[in-house]
Amino acid sequence: MNMRAAAAAVFCAFALLFAVSAATAAEPRATILSFGRYETQIAGKPEKAERTASGIVQPVDGHRLLERSDVIVGQFGNTFGIELKLENFPAGVAALTIRTTHPPLTNPKTGKETTVSEYDWTSSTRDSTYFCFSFDEKWEIAEGNWTIQVLHEGKVIAEKTFKIVVPLN
Repeated sequence: MNMRAAAAAVFCAFALLFAVSAATAAEPRATILSFGRYETQIAGKPEKAERTASGIVQPVDGHRLLERSDVIVGQFGNTFGIELKLENFPAGVAALTIRTTHPPLTNPKTGKETTVSEYDWTSSTRDSTYFCFSFDEKWEIAEGNWTIQVLHEGKVIAEKTFKIVVPLN
């Protein structure tokens, strides 16, 4: 191979690498700003969510981080979650899927057992966004690893695992 052909091959390799890097950098993604145990303010009525253990999701009007931790006490009323910043999305709203994997939960009203709770959500791309799980029913409390994932177009763009510990009382 002569020098000119070798230089052209190196230039093409760098151009291809740059194009792949630029495309990857512009892909929608999310950065976790905070995580842990939260206090939340409920907004409106629950919405149906057939792919969740409880069958509903509860919109939240506000939240406040009480403790930054990935170890959460599994007790009635505790809420844990993540706050994130969406990046490289078009201005407006983003269509997301929120998936929580958890130990087996059985809804006593339906008899349905699940290890994955999932729902679709649209979120503003301008502000930070918040997703959580709240132990609103005793049957929802299960010890083990719980992972909250945020997906866009089927791709995980944020993920956080929490260890839920249940007191002996």
